[in-house]
Amino acid sequence: MSDGTQVWTLDHQGRAHRVEASGSSTHQVRWLVDGAEAGEKKSWDEKVALDGAELGTVVVRFSTLGRPRRATWFGPDEDAQALAGVGGVDLVPAEGSAAAAYEAKVREHPGRYAVLATAGGVATVVVPLVLGLLVVRFAVSIDWPDLPLPDLPDLPDLPEIPWPDLPSVPWPDLPGPPDLRVPDWVRWLLDKVKYVWPVVLAYVLARAEINRRRKQDELRRARAAEHRRDESGPVDGQKDGQADGQ
Repeated sequence: MSDGTQVWTLDHQGRAHRVEASGSSTHQVRWLVDGAEAGEKKSWDEKVALDGAELGTVVVRFSTLGRPRRATWFGPDEDAQALAGVGGVDLVPAEGSAAAAYEAKVREHPGRYAVLATAGGVATVVVPLVLGLLVVRFAVSIDWPDLPLPDLPDLPDLPEIPWPDLPSVPWPDLPGPPDLRVPDWVRWLLDKVKYVWPVVLAYVLARAEINRRRKQDELRRARAAEHRRDESGPVDGQKDGQADGQ
């Protein structure tokens, strides 16, 4: 659409779904079923869920930069799948839209998508470290002036409280904890895990998205084949009847 609104559509189980998403920082999502509004929400989150009760749930995902990526419909009995982000049926993005181009890139170049997603995980580690070093270096290089501190008045002498002498408790001598020595290589590994896990997580999520995209493509092909069979069914039946009559 010309106003920058991303549109997805889906004809499933006798109902026509339409989802519209707009906005970059504040995301506005609208869900229509058979032309009637089933839900609408504004949110800052990258994942916006619209609950339509007996109509199911629609989850719209945005990128970190606020671009709408995909919309997925979940049935009324798929609440757990909607929360986990697995299963469901993806709506089809409008032809020529940004979401359609994104789907095509993931589908045609899955390896490149995984590499870019992993690079994003590296950036989440490297960029904060570089920025932190720059801030420290900038702060050290500045010749900060000596600011005079104000003279504070002396506090008055408070009276002493006559605390009573409490009897000492003869605590038993308990054995101390065992001397557990962690190998140096384990300490080194634990220290580096905080830098490695965002990269590993980004790669795992990228591979999961590639597998999910393949399953959704298979689901779309199966639905398209079923739709073609439904359209050709009466014609084939008529031909069979004519053949039996002959």
